[in-house]
Formats: sequence, C-alpha cells, structure tokens
Amino acid sequence: MTRMGRCFCGDLSVTIAGDPLLVSSCACTRCQRRTGSFFGVTVYVRPDQIVARTGTSDTFQAPGATTTFHRCARCGTSLWWVPDDEDDIVGMAGGCFAGQDLPAPQRMVHTATRHPFVCTPPGLPEHEDGPPE
Repeated sequence: MTRMGRCFCGDLSVTIAGDPLLVSSCACTRCQRRTGSFFGVTVYVRPDQIVARTGTSDTFQAPGATTTFHRCARCGTSLWWVPDDEDDIVGMAGGCFAGQDLPAPQRMVHTATRHPFVCTPPGLPEHEDGPPE
C-alpha cells in the first residue's frame, strides 16, 4: 500500500510505502504554532519508506531547534521533518494525507500545554510531557 501526502497547493508531494511506524498527536506549543492548529499529528516513517517526491521544498529550523523542516517553496505547507541527530526516522504532517486511510494516533503527547477544550479520545494514552522513552 502507498499513500501520498501533499501540500496545500499541490506542488510538493511525498509518497510512502507501507504502514507508518507510529502516528502521534502532539499539543506542544511548537506544534500548535507550526500547524496553526490546536495540536499536530505526526506520521512517523523510516526513510526507506519514502518512495517518491515531487516538487521543490524549502527548509527551515526553529530557533534553538535541531530539526530540519521541509515545506513547499510555493505555499509554505510544512510536509516533513527530520531530527538532525537521527537518520532512521522521518516525521510527516498527518493532515497532508487528507482523505486517505491512515491509522489513528496511538498517543497524545505534551498534554500539559493543550487547550482546555482539546480532549484525548477515550483509551488513547496521553503524556503530559514528551513521548515516553
């Protein structure tokens, strides 16, 4: 099975093969600001699961961060990111897979900074701080 994530304007896309390693929701303030939403959803894959890329990406790093974000050079949609100290995982924006059958998030992290009206689905593990080790 393959799934294609793409930006808002459609110029940048990434196709992945197979199921994600993990799907995670995050309510940290960085994800809130990066997405412009109340929380982010990240689809984690191995680099070798990326089977195609089209379009031109631009990169940025948040001040003091060690993650390189790749976004569409035209519309600015943040599509994927790679922690600089890891070469075995790629995070992809869950919303870029709109309308496709992704597994549901398996956890919600940084719940201490979520908005009070954001509720964790029943049975989903939540962590006030970052993900467990």
